[in-house]
Amino acid sequence: MSSSDLTKTPGALQEHFRTLLTAKRASELPIEREPLFIPVNTSPLDGFKFLSNKHIRACPVMDAENKILGTLDLRDSCGFICQLHQDAEKQKGSKANLISKGTMKVITTADLDLREVSKSRPFVTFPEDSSLLEVALSLASGSHIVGILGGPAEQGGLSRVVTQGILLKFVAPTLENLKITVKAAMTSPAVTMRCTEPAFKGFELMATKGISSIAIIDETGCLIHNISASDVRLYFGTEETKPDTGLSSEMEDYLARRQANSKTKTKARAPITVCKETDDLFNVVTKLVKTGYHRVWVVKEKKPVGVLSLTDVFKKLVTDEKKDDCCIL
Repeated sequence: MSSSDLTKTPGALQEHFRTLLTAKRASELPIEREPLFIPVNTSPLDGFKFLSNKHIRACPVMDAENKILGTLDLRDSCGFICQLHQDAEKQKGSKANLISKGTMKVITTADLDLREVSKSRPFVTFPEDSSLLEVALSLASGSHIVGILGGPAEQGGLSRVVTQGILLKFVAPTLENLKITVKAAMTSPAVTMRCTEPAFKGFELMATKGISSIAIIDETGCLIHNISASDVRLYFGTEETKPDTGLSSEMEDYLARRQANSKTKTKARAPITVCKETDDLFNVVTKLVKTGYHRVWVVKEKKPVGVLSLTDVFKKLVTDEKKDDCCIL
């Protein structure tokens, strides 16, 4: 089937990629690193610090019998950070901001370990002979990681952990000859907040809306920054950066401290990357693969009109069931 047929025939694109992915096995995916695990008796605070230090978005949680109980995800830390900020404000005698109830579970400081916390995000596993279509469908549902079996018992039987980025890198070359625009796959509208609002509001928005990125705009509505669940590393700190819990400061100031508090002289990554609705999807996916970014903001006259995330790409390629009124990244 020609590329023009794929873009003009309803459902042809999904059928094409479903066929390609069905022919490939999970065992063909590369092992980029040995699987990491968080012990179930770890506190939520230490668990999120672990994710931050390892520069990973999610990790399976394991008990003493090497049984995987679920997943700890950086997205869940947004509500936890809100709770910590609220507690800190109360201790100082300041009026604490109330956390709005939303779609994301708010992990509180009352959770002593990760047993119940991890159950809210099941860790999905697949036999080595499973098709990549099965893996892609799971990652398209919003899971950041899945497991492939075939490994030793001390690794929970896992041979590897597959991220959205690993699978996208594997399938990206097949997009080259298909003329698909970003608009066909992006999520719109983008969730935004003003750069002058307190940083706390950014974490609160992500926690209550169940999203993992927000476009930060100036007074004219133009995109100037980006905050994502990965930015919780600012709060918890890493081996290279000091913790920064100053969430009462303006968002612009908080994000400006990303590099200022670094203990190393390494060059800071660009805070945002953008594209247009009419850009070729393959070119933008190639940018995601090369940079390791999890999303690209879609702009029109410098104003955010949508976002293209790894989840968006998989939903377009294998399900085409994206919801335009939400942004589950």
